[in-house]
Amino acid sequence: MAKELYNGIYSSHKIVFIERVERNLGYYLKNKLEVIKKLGQEVFCIVRKDNLYEVLKELKYNPELEVQILNGLSLFNSAGRDFLILNLSSASNNFSIVLKVILSSFTDAELEREYNELISVIKKVFDSAQFYEIRTGLREDQVDISVKNQILNGLDGLDMYITAEHYKIGEVYIDTKVSKVTGDGFFKNAKLSTILTCISRFDYNAGIFPELCFCLAVEELMQLKVPKRVQYIRMIMCELFRISSHLHFISNICKVLGCEIVYNQCLFERERVLRIIEFITGSRIHPNFIRIGGVRKDLNYDKIKNIRENLPVIFKRVNRLESLILDNSIITAKLKDIGVVDKNTALELGVTGPNLRASGIKYDIRKNRNLLLYKDMSFLIVAGKYGDCLDRVQLRFREIFQSLKIIHQIINELPEEHIKKLINLDELYFPYSVMFSQVECPHGVFRIYFEIKDNMILNMLIMGPSKNSLNLIEKTLSGHEIEELEIILASFDISSGEIIEAKR
Repeated sequence: MAKELYNGIYSSHKIVFIERVERNLGYYLKNKLEVIKKLGQEVFCIVRKDNLYEVLKELKYNPELEVQILNGLSLFNSAGRDFLILNLSSASNNFSIVLKVILSSFTDAELEREYNELISVIKKVFDSAQFYEIRTGLREDQVDISVKNQILNGLDGLDMYITAEHYKIGEVYIDTKVSKVTGDGFFKNAKLSTILTCISRFDYNAGIFPELCFCLAVEELMQLKVPKRVQYIRMIMCELFRISSHLHFISNICKVLGCEIVYNQCLFERERVLRIIEFITGSRIHPNFIRIGGVRKDLNYDKIKNIRENLPVIFKRVNRLESLILDNSIITAKLKDIGVVDKNTALELGVTGPNLRASGIKYDIRKNRNLLLYKDMSFLIVAGKYGDCLDRVQLRFREIFQSLKIIHQIINELPEEHIKKLINLDELYFPYSVMFSQVECPHGVFRIYFEIKDNMILNMLIMGPSKNSLNLIEKTLSGHEIEELEIILASFDISSGEIIEAKR
């Protein structure tokens, strides 16, 4: 019944289902939760730390809720007080819950102690909480290999320390402290216009998705209805960036495998896509294109013609790239049965996006959560079978073809509407509010939680999918040969811009 309601054609069914979840939480946990309310398509709750264990146990084991997955865990400071933010989700019932746990620490030492105590509590219900403990890493006398300053694009934001025996990887520790996207707290007490300008840097391979996620959250807060043409343009840009990001992933794989010719061809085809993006937005890395209630520029005849003419060329060239890689038995032998991840492990660690779908789980919030107007499009959610490196490569190719299919449908159905500038950001004022939003980016589900008052973002929390993928890498690498290290790392498609160390 829950899935029928949630996956209904009309968006009102989603709201009905979330309201039902809200009522169930109120019934089962009325004495344990301080606040229960709906944030768009999510449920937001505030809980005191003394009640956290009982709340988590009820969420996980109650058959009406079945919240089995810990997607993220972060420290958050608001108005001088510290909180712990947990993002939980139910795979069977297809909904998410944001838990805000009230902390009582005053000093950094007290905060660290209290944080570790709460992690111990959470681990009793969700084993994956062990990856969020404050760890000191491996001692110098334990480390056999230090992997720093990766030659792979996108892996320069982490250091890896490994124990090894007879060329077999033992324990793995990944240090992300070197990941530095922005100045500390640039999004604290920042104007809406400032956030919109800077937020794309959290995914430098597909900067449109952080912009979209933030604007969707503000639009939900305003209960703003966005014109159909605007939503279609947003979808076109998302799919173009998805293709670009997947081609970047494939080029990384080719670089590790030593396929120089295919590597260069991948970069050439990615350049073709980036030129389309640049023609539309004026930028290829940080588009600054999505606006609250609209987009910065409409698509004129020349831009639509450019997209239409390039689609068959991209399809033909990517199809040839796929043949060059996957029809080569030597290449596939290097990918097959390497870095295998089963579906239960992927779910347990909160992995999303292509890395989850490669393990055989068909979950994509474009369809499962009716993102934008994807419900109007005819496309497949592709999935792998074995969850190895070969599946993760094959799946990216198949997703590129589905993205091309979506773009082709949109440009043939783009409604004739005049897009006006609807919102003046300097005139927007909100009462104190919190909001949570998520979108399907090329690496997985990208999430944002923020607090807003008047025209200012008081604080914001970025929860990118790459953190959970790194946790999965730590678990997966153990037992593999050292020579397989780089190919496994590249196959998980890490974006270091999403990985931000929680600071007080």
